[in-house]
Amino acid sequence: MFRVFKAFRYSKNLVRIINVIKNSKNALLAVCTLAVGYILISALIIFNVEGDSFESFFDALYWATVSLTTVGYGDIYPVTTAGRIITMISSLFGIAIVALPAGIITAGYLEELNKPNEEGTVE
Repeated sequence: MFRVFKAFRYSKNLVRIINVIKNSKNALLAVCTLAVGYILISALIIFNVEGDSFESFFDALYWATVSLTTVGYGDIYPVTTAGRIITMISSLFGIAIVALPAGIITAGYLEELNKPNEEGTVE
């Protein structure tokens, strides 16, 4: 079993991905902070607009998290027109926030691939 974990140490691609995450740490933390802020603000807005549909603020947080990840279980949902409009806007921003880390990691990976290796050539 330990040999399997030792094999990861010698994998070039795994080392590259770890380097990408280390180098992109600040950008990924910024996106994570943005997502948490989005969830809190979205939950606060929907909780005030849809007072009857959401029994507690935790229900609104749950709804905002499910909307951010675009899962949409359907167990809690807004019923008023204003609540549905807020949901549509929230879903669009949720898609954008979820897509940001993928772009950051992809750009970092391409940058890592274009770095010169020990011999001075680009791989």
